[in-house]
Amino acid sequence: MLDLVDATRSDPYLLNGAKRELLVRFWYPAALTQGCQTAAQYTSTGVLNYLAQLQRVTPPQIKTNSCQDASITAGTHPIVVFTHGYTGTFTDYTFLFEDLASRGYVVASVNHTFEATAVQFPDGRLAKSVLGSHFGDRLQMDEQSTSFAVAVRLNDLRFVVDELQRLNANTTSPFAGKLDLSRVAVVGHSLGGTTALLGVELEPRFRAAIAIDAPTPGPLFSPTDKPILMLVAGRDWDKDACRLWSRLTGPRLALNLEGSEHLTPSDAVWLANGAIKTGTVGMEKTVAAIRNYIAAFLDVNLNDKPLDRLLTGPSSDYPDVEVTTSAKSPCGEAQGDIHK
Repeated sequence: MLDLVDATRSDPYLLNGAKRELLVRFWYPAALTQGCQTAAQYTSTGVLNYLAQLQRVTPPQIKTNSCQDASITAGTHPIVVFTHGYTGTFTDYTFLFEDLASRGYVVASVNHTFEATAVQFPDGRLAKSVLGSHFGDRLQMDEQSTSFAVAVRLNDLRFVVDELQRLNANTTSPFAGKLDLSRVAVVGHSLGGTTALLGVELEPRFRAAIAIDAPTPGPLFSPTDKPILMLVAGRDWDKDACRLWSRLTGPRLALNLEGSEHLTPSDAVWLANGAIKTGTVGMEKTVAAIRNYIAAFLDVNLNDKPLDRLLTGPSSDYPDVEVTTSAKSPCGEAQGDIHK
């Protein structure tokens, strides 16, 4: 985990001129010779206690499959920059990050300070959301608040990619020479997905984007020929989403996790196993589907691997996943075929 300060930018959520400070947490393929010495915390104690307080529950005991401060494997690695859901936190998708790391990706997940429900910095400071939290009783969901949050996020992401370049070039960095900045995707859930769609257009270093159950950017989004995966969770496509699909002029893929809900593509699906909808196949199959479809898309568009069969049509392994391929449309049979 890195604590980064953008010396060029005052924090837009503060009025005191303090510079923008972000935490970025990394998941990556580890070079282990003697096994995992210390398992990584799921999240900091301060954040976990605060989340439990908001939900009026006892702080849970959560184990990860990650090793703390392990060395990264040899070679250069493709990068996934991740932006969390509105007022979420940067560890809310650990089930996905650990899987991507096991496949050779470096995941850099950004905590968007003062929008994220809580961020605990290494010196113990706990920065709480000024917008409320989806975990609590107060949440600002008006258009002005969410649009402002997206604008802040886009600058956060640009700064983080700058820092990744610096880390890669710094011979004293644990990532020195290990990050392939020509293979970077931006991925996000909910408002993070909206941010990813806008980010891939505005930041040339992003080669592809994945939007996970995201609100549609609307007229702000211009046509792009970069690869885009749009994953929705058990809902129909509206006119805005169909209009956005028509503006994707490059490789594109739409997935619908039928019978699922907005929190299904997050750690909530296993932290609250049974309380989050997963269609007919259950939690484990749903988790596997999310992991495998996202990895297949990234493998093709970052690693130049052959097209995986999951991306070409229906799969008997994942009957709840409706697949719409690049030449088709998810907006009705009159506009193209949907595979299931």
